[in-house]
Amino acid sequence: MNSVKEGWTLVRLHFFIVILLFIYRLAWGVFNYKYTESGIVPLLLRYPGSGQSELNRTLFWMESQIALAQSSSVHLYLWVLLAVIVLRMLLTPLVRAGVYYSLHMKRQQGRRSFLTGIRLFWRSSLLYYTVETCLLLLPGYWIVPRLLQTLSGSLQEPLLAAVHLLPYIVLWGILAWLIRQCVMYMQFGTISGRGAWFSLACCMRCILPGIGISAVLGASVIVLLSIFSVSGWLWTGLLALILHQTYHFISSLFTIWHTSAQYYLWNTTCDSFTKE
Repeated sequence: MNSVKEGWTLVRLHFFIVILLFIYRLAWGVFNYKYTESGIVPLLLRYPGSGQSELNRTLFWMESQIALAQSSSVHLYLWVLLAVIVLRMLLTPLVRAGVYYSLHMKRQQGRRSFLTGIRLFWRSSLLYYTVETCLLLLPGYWIVPRLLQTLSGSLQEPLLAAVHLLPYIVLWGILAWLIRQCVMYMQFGTISGRGAWFSLACCMRCILPGIGISAVLGASVIVLLSIFSVSGWLWTGLLALILHQTYHFISSLFTIWHTSAQYYLWNTTCDSFTKE
């Protein structure tokens, strides 16, 4: 809890980053919504209604398959979507480098330390992000075939399929958290000059408090967003729209808060480790 408290202090010193991350996520969300709407809604409007025969539905799916295989507009749509995903994957490590360096500088507020962090550590941040992405996708080589096999054999019993899939999903989620935690601490060490492997040893040493920070802040953001969602259902209209848009702000705030708390925990653990 001390790390959570000190992490909030760091958030207040670098609130500019929260606003920047909020705008970044909001812009990405608006693009996803508009771009997906432009491609999905025309298809849904052409789908045969309840009064149509089964033959019309079959013809619709046959036409869709032919369009996916031969239509240049569909290929262009997919290529643009892929290019935007790659662009976000390139921007994410830059944002991380700026955030981590700003936390390291602590008292230097505003955009100067953020931009300096990007300029100095974008290469190492890109390398860390690439390694992290590969490690996150690697378990899918074994897990995804099992998931597909379970889904194909339990289409008529979705509850049974969910029970079989849950252990794989939970295991993948735990592994993903551990990978991200280790990579984040190693990047802390690179930016601070203490060394990546030394920071990894510190990560292993304070793994339980790190889990506690993620659990506390994760539970808090879930409860808060659940309250906002229920409020949006009860009071529709402008208030519901405003509450829905605050999702990006709340998620950005808690993301920076979690990173700040983990940074404080890493820093204190490394200091005690060095003294020993």
